[in-house]
Amino acid sequence: MRLLVCTTEYYPHGSGIANVAYNVVQQLEKKGVECIVCSPTGPDIKIEAIPRCGRLSLIHYWHRVSKYFQNRQDQYDLAWLHYPLILKSNPFKKSYVTIHSTAYGIKYPCYLKPYQIMGMALENYCLNKLDASIPFSSVSEQSISDLKANGIDRKKVIKIINGVDADVFSSNSEKNEIRARYGLPMGSRIFLSVGRLTYHKMPFRMMDLFKRIQKYSEDYLLVIVGAGKLLPELEAYARKNDVRVKFLGYVRSEELPEIYSCSDFFFMTSKYEGGEPTLTVAEALASGLPCIASRIPNFKLIEENNLGLLFHPSNDDIAESEILGYLNNYDSNYSKEIRNYARKNLDWEIISNKYFKEFYNVIQG
Repeated sequence: MRLLVCTTEYYPHGSGIANVAYNVVQQLEKKGVECIVCSPTGPDIKIEAIPRCGRLSLIHYWHRVSKYFQNRQDQYDLAWLHYPLILKSNPFKKSYVTIHSTAYGIKYPCYLKPYQIMGMALENYCLNKLDASIPFSSVSEQSISDLKANGIDRKKVIKIINGVDADVFSSNSEKNEIRARYGLPMGSRIFLSVGRLTYHKMPFRMMDLFKRIQKYSEDYLLVIVGAGKLLPELEAYARKNDVRVKFLGYVRSEELPEIYSCSDFFFMTSKYEGGEPTLTVAEALASGLPCIASRIPNFKLIEENNLGLLFHPSNDDIAESEILGYLNNYDSNYSKEIRNYARKNLDWEIISNKYFKEFYNVIQG
């Protein structure tokens, strides 16, 4: 099988889409699949897009992809397209589309509502323009529902969830040494948050909630890994409100497994996420961390499989009570069960097998 992978971001330059594409490619190549990756950063075919222009960057990238492969489509058995916003015609004879998040689902501040409306219109036009026979998959039920709500008419969209490298993300016996390297107190109970600091992740609510929780123990410490335009505001907000937090900023992906392994809980307050689970939740579970997160559809596997706690998504009084009750009753010995769940259900080898079966069926069909 000769598979072309077209994506707007690819590891190590990116996050969600980049990591899914990269990890599945790594597993497919072990099965003998020849994968050729096309993205703005390569590595095999480099098609650059206008940088940092949101949806315009996506449209520009896919326009150039469509043009570049117009007379090259016969070189591949299948093209795996990640959220293809192609304005004109799809150049590939056989395609497979994966959706990671939608313009409809992402929650924007009110002043960005016109931008969201434009994004929804582009999404509707481009995805509906694709041939009805092209199979779709999505990384969550939420994104599948969002596609339907935005009027994107696909007879069937299957769910293939996100995964994790369970060998890379695991427990580590050198917990104190790792904490010392990052300036984290030895005796603290660390609540870890990892991800880009964006509005839909509700980082200011995270601060407010943690301020409520920290009063119950001097050992509680919030550690935030991630960068973004909100970082300076969050640092100022934390100082003003006396939140016990340490910002580590951007951390290289190679260092993340250590930071997970020296933490005690994973903490998220998002009101929307594209992946099910998010890649960071999968990484936390593989590291044996119970996940304490807002009760939104994409986190339901946490509750269904006893992998942590889902708290009230908007009422801080109720959320505080729920979190405190969970912390008072948590048994740290359960960490092993959490790791076992991730290994048996979320390892990239398992996830890639599902994609391989899908790709094979399209080629044979």
